[in-house]
Amino acid sequence: MTTTTSPRHMRQRPGMTAKVGPVLTSRNAVVIGGVALGTAAVVGGVALSAPAMAATAGSRVVVLKVGSSGSLVKVAQQRLGVSADGVFGPRTQFAVKTFQGRHGLVKDGIVGPLTWSKLGGYPATGSAPAPNCTVKVVRYGATGSLVAALQQKLGITADGDFGPHTLGSVQSFQSLHGITADGRGVVGPATWAALGGMPCGLSLTPPGTTAPVSGGSGSGAPTTTAAKLTQVVSIAKQYLGVPYVYGGSTPAGFDCSGLTQYSYSHAGLTLPRTAAAQQAYMRQTSSPLPGDLVFFGTPAYHVGIYIGNGQMIAAPYPGAVVRIQTYINVANFGTLR
Repeated sequence: MTTTTSPRHMRQRPGMTAKVGPVLTSRNAVVIGGVALGTAAVVGGVALSAPAMAATAGSRVVVLKVGSSGSLVKVAQQRLGVSADGVFGPRTQFAVKTFQGRHGLVKDGIVGPLTWSKLGGYPATGSAPAPNCTVKVVRYGATGSLVAALQQKLGITADGDFGPHTLGSVQSFQSLHGITADGRGVVGPATWAALGGMPCGLSLTPPGTTAPVSGGSGSGAPTTTAAKLTQVVSIAKQYLGVPYVYGGSTPAGFDCSGLTQYSYSHAGLTLPRTAAAQQAYMRQTSSPLPGDLVFFGTPAYHVGIYIGNGQMIAAPYPGAVVRIQTYINVANFGTLR
């Protein structure tokens, strides 16, 4: 048998695939530069789960989809503002699709490299949430590097102080993106998710904790009733934007007297629960000072916290949020001074 050898210049040269082994084939998946862009892959005939797909050379990104579970799913859920149970079910898929639609991504319900990027980046460890990555709620009056990061995401001056300008920017952003879950002007999980995720490891000083009211002992804590009442206003301002909830007495939701009782309690003062009981408990005054209460009706059916200049902080009615309001024709004030 005669063997014919092709001239050297006509021989087929090996392609790039000859230099790579084992061969990677995929089912609904593509790997580019080591980044899995799909859901499942086969290497040497062995099907790989999502975590195994991340073990390719180069970038390491685990792709999450319905059926995934574990700590990475929890991270994604936290950034999306949904219940972080670590199970990627239909509710998480819906949240992913909604997020993708808001950010101009393909709404496939899969958390791949592009979606991770918009969510604030893939967690550095690749297997567990980054340290201090629990979503922090940021409110009016807060300060710190986390506030500065928020301001940068909003495109405003990053001075680290959550003041009126930042509050207005947050409210505008929420209105633009249809965000209501966190409460108006409050940056919680849903708002952080729409902003691309909350950066981890940054400092946050809640409102009312940066400058203790003077007038007490060397510890700096307020000890007189007058000093504590002054602190009531700064405490109440923390909860601007919290939704009204009938019977509510926590930051998850307040009614009018729940807000006043909660604010007084955290300033070290005691109040009964209802507006009428608070009115009966306090001494009536015609010269209110910030921190005193504004009552409507006798017995009272509504109450707010006086902040000066004809204004009060109150949880007004169902469907509204804690807000600063102007009142008129009210001459019924109570004080503990």
